[in-house]
Amino acid sequence: MTWGSFLTRSSSLLIVLPLILTRLSTEEIALWYLFGTIIGLQILADVGFSPTFSRIIAYGMGGRCTSELKDLRYVEKSNSSKAPNWETIDKICATMQIVYLRLTAVSISLLTIFGTWALVKPISIVPDSKSAWIAWGIILMASSFSLIGNSYSSYLQGANKIALQRRWEILTTTAGILTSIFVLILGGGLLGLVVANQSWLVLNVLRDRWLCKTIRKNESKIFKHKKIDSDVFEAVWASAWRSGLGALMSYGLIQLSGVFYAQVGTPLEVASYLLSLRLIQIVGLMSQAPFYSKLPLLAKLRSDGNLAEQVNIAKRGMRFAYWSYVVGFIGIGVVASPLLQLIGSKAEFVNSLLWGLMGLSMFAERYGGMHIQLYSTTNHIVWHIANGVSGVIYLVVASLLFRQIGIFAFPIGTLSGYLGFYCWYSATHSYKAFNLQILKFEKSTSLFPFIALVGYIILSIKF
Repeated sequence: MTWGSFLTRSSSLLIVLPLILTRLSTEEIALWYLFGTIIGLQILADVGFSPTFSRIIAYGMGGRCTSELKDLRYVEKSNSSKAPNWETIDKICATMQIVYLRLTAVSISLLTIFGTWALVKPISIVPDSKSAWIAWGIILMASSFSLIGNSYSSYLQGANKIALQRRWEILTTTAGILTSIFVLILGGGLLGLVVANQSWLVLNVLRDRWLCKTIRKNESKIFKHKKIDSDVFEAVWASAWRSGLGALMSYGLIQLSGVFYAQVGTPLEVASYLLSLRLIQIVGLMSQAPFYSKLPLLAKLRSDGNLAEQVNIAKRGMRFAYWSYVVGFIGIGVVASPLLQLIGSKAEFVNSLLWGLMGLSMFAERYGGMHIQLYSTTNHIVWHIANGVSGVIYLVVASLLFRQIGIFAFPIGTLSGYLGFYCWYSATHSYKAFNLQILKFEKSTSLFPFIALVGYIILSIKF
């Protein structure tokens, strides 16, 4: 179902994207992807909390009480599967609701200030600036609703109801794509596209809320408690701030590169870079399905102390994730430029060298990211260190090189950060926590996909 959801969302590449690239002006195309980039920064506010709440809900489903949520690095295998501890889960839900309300207030305030500042120049050069500002206002309102609603999504994932959630996502995403198609065909332009897109964002929250009530129909206390539980918040906060800081110093810096480039590049250059960045992020998102969909199960296995099964499932998910990424990356690299020329796109695809550097960087991120996610099932979070140091390396390298090589400084900077610290630091933690043999483990997961990726990049640059 996760595959189906990601494939449905990615089908917009085949249907909606050509309409965007041909029916919007170059300036509007750049602004559309800049909207998405800034929204991506708003999502950072949730990155630390959503996976953490999902993880501790999974612990609750494994029978853990609130005092046991903080650290599961040292667990003993349970002889039998424990029943869910509903008292723990109810306290988690109450804490989660209050945290998300406060998080939304802070996040939207910052987004309004800094997002509006970043949009002043890009909006000033679009043909209809008034409609663009209205679109930004709609995005702010929908983002507020969406961030609060992430509490429902976190519960569904923690309860391992991912298949149910993804099944409904397929339906609503399909409806959203059809709506966007009609809006663009009928000449709705940028404003109409934003209205259609953000309306379905709100409906998705209502969908997840209904699903939560459905799966807890025999439990009368879903999201009913009103107080923050101190044990739950202590367990969440210790992990969440580290996860959030780590995400800011990795994904956040990549997103900020697009915002920065929008201030100094031409509309055509900005549209080209943001389009390519969006394409590779979609490939990266799709490649998460085989592994990330198993995270609640991996957390529950950790709670049960079943480490051998946890490693087997993780290994299989990683292998499929690497191959999914490599196949998607190569596919887009082969067909993107011809297709954009065929449809008469007003935005171009980046050259082979830049695409290759972006591909290597994303592969390195996938490698370190999956290892750190596997280790995070212990609820001992080291994202802030892994991403913090690699983020500093990225900033130094990109800043030093930007004047000399321009846009190439961004992927070279991220690759330097990942290879210089993030990858080996993250992998070392998971190798140690699960007593893994490096060569044996990577031979069955990352080695052959990496060889295929490098081979394609060399051929694409050469020819």
